[in-house]
Amino acid sequence: MKKLLFLLPVAALLIQACSNDFEVAAPWKEVPVAYAILAPKDTAQYIRVEKAFLDPNVNALQIAQIADSIYYPENAITVNLERVTNGQRIQLHRVDGNLEGYVREDGVFATQPNWLYKTKEQVIEGEKYRLVIERNDGKPDITAETTIPSEFIMRTPNPADIPPVISFLRDISPTIEWRTDVSGVYFSIQFQIRYRENAPNGTLIKRDTLYWTPAPNVRRSDQQVAGNLYRGTFVVSTESFYRFLVENIPPASDRFRFFDGIDITLEGGGAEIERYLETAAANSGITGAEVIPTYTNLSEGFGIFTSKNRTILNKVRVSSQTITDMNKQSPERDLNFQ
Repeated sequence: MKKLLFLLPVAALLIQACSNDFEVAAPWKEVPVAYAILAPKDTAQYIRVEKAFLDPNVNALQIAQIADSIYYPENAITVNLERVTNGQRIQLHRVDGNLEGYVREDGVFATQPNWLYKTKEQVIEGEKYRLVIERNDGKPDITAETTIPSEFIMRTPNPADIPPVISFLRDISPTIEWRTDVSGVYFSIQFQIRYRENAPNGTLIKRDTLYWTPAPNVRRSDQQVAGNLYRGTFVVSTESFYRFLVENIPPASDRFRFFDGIDITLEGGGAEIERYLETAAANSGITGAEVIPTYTNLSEGFGIFTSKNRTILNKVRVSSQTITDMNKQSPERDLNFQ
């Protein structure tokens, strides 16, 4: 959950706090603020629920530093997830995010405690969920809806190949291609690149892993293909791949290097994420300290309730042609991959 999308570093942008851009002449008013990214493969779901104040007599920055001013009392609200198809409700429980591993960054807002609402109930791919925040003072419920994207289908590299293969050639860059249902709109692609170093006599020196995000923000096509699915593609530049390796691995003449495989993670979120990105500048994660939202899908107040999914293609082999092309010229030749 620390990383969205995304996504992005999007998907992630989304669990933040509220705007300080208040009209000082406005009458006192409490404004609900809520953020969540539901993810079926996460072990827990977290929702941030806060309140902003419009107060003509108090500076908003001062209010933001007082935890009791930005959080609802525990008995003031009840936070639920409702599965729309059958009306089943899951009640979330308040936890301190700082103790859950989501330490809130220093900034405009109070950092301790970092109240979040949590459930370990799994959300289901393809299902629509409704956020329902019940206020115990008689005010209307605050609601929002999102549909969880179904499992993404990788097409290239081809998962049917054992193992799947990817080639980074000087004159041909590889394409990542996938399929998604209508709920998957905005995507990121991450590579986990594993390699090892051997001495000339074959003795293992070390194993290492590099993490690369060649595509932080990719929108899938609006063109529908077979099975009522949508096509997503991204060309991973060979030049960018070589440059990433050169910038992160030192040259070596006293050892040989070998790729041990690449795990490709495709993470994608709903249309709400795209709309949010189009209308707001955001920073990542539920630990983010400040952001001014201009898009909301809540029935009242500010924030965003959305969802994401991910699929991982493991142990993709780097082709022998890639090694041949890398060794044609420096600086990538100096990495001594075999």
